[in-house]
Amino acid sequence: MSLLYSATSLEKGLKTLFLQNFSAESTLADRLCFVESSASDKEKYEWLGQAPQMAELVGERKITPLSSTGYELENTTYESTVSISRNHLEDNQTGSIRRRIQQMAQTASAHVNKLVINALINGTTNTGYDGAAFFANSHTARGDSGAQDNLLAGSATTTAGLATDLAAAKASMLNFLDEAGEPFHGDGNLALTVVAPPALEKNFREVLGAGVISQTDNMQSGMADLVISPRLTDADDWYVLRTDNLARGLIFQQRSPIEFSALESNTESSFLKEVYMYGVRARYGVGYAFWQSAIKTVN
Repeated sequence: MSLLYSATSLEKGLKTLFLQNFSAESTLADRLCFVESSASDKEKYEWLGQAPQMAELVGERKITPLSSTGYELENTTYESTVSISRNHLEDNQTGSIRRRIQQMAQTASAHVNKLVINALINGTTNTGYDGAAFFANSHTARGDSGAQDNLLAGSATTTAGLATDLAAAKASMLNFLDEAGEPFHGDGNLALTVVAPPALEKNFREVLGAGVISQTDNMQSGMADLVISPRLTDADDWYVLRTDNLARGLIFQQRSPIEFSALESNTESSFLKEVYMYGVRARYGVGYAFWQSAIKTVN
């Protein structure tokens, strides 16, 4: 009798196949989020309050304690598992198994994107470090900054309307003040990314790439990168994020990276049920950092 199946060799091959199809570099975490490693079940971010400004030293140093604001983000464990009949393996039905593992890898790599986009969608209700909704009309901070608004009303979703509203969103972001009443974004040299639904892709590509709009030179060409997400089901609302420094709007917190594992021969499930199992597991979370680096425009 010939040996049709080697559990060890199949597990090794499927793990290689999973890694080949797992596109970690395609996730939105690196593009849109501040990426933080985690060493516990949750992390508390107390550095989100603003550091004091430089001032002339007269006599003694002026000691300014960090503001009491903070943000806690828990890590969540995620998994995906499939079971394979031993008979399928013995009958050499490995083609369908390979396709399933490929699908599992693609789904796992897309999961972080789902959490990032959901954080934006839920930002009008989920709170940030200052206790207000992440996207709100009345953010306040210590000092002279007063109420500030990162939830803007749009004028239209036409190309001309989006161009006008993108300019307004950038101007609003540049006008945000820190806790000492100074410009939060310093010299105003920002790298921006627009996150929009598919319905707005054509118009935004014109805003960000066309040389002329409405018979006028387009000064916003190249102003921002563009991310189109089909997870944004509201066809009229969109977001603009600062994505060039540590002061980003979102946090991606990674506790344990994606890992692939298997239960094959010499396990209880294989002996009692003649079933082999293959799964992936990871621990991470997506949350909110600086609302000053994110604006939602609602039409």
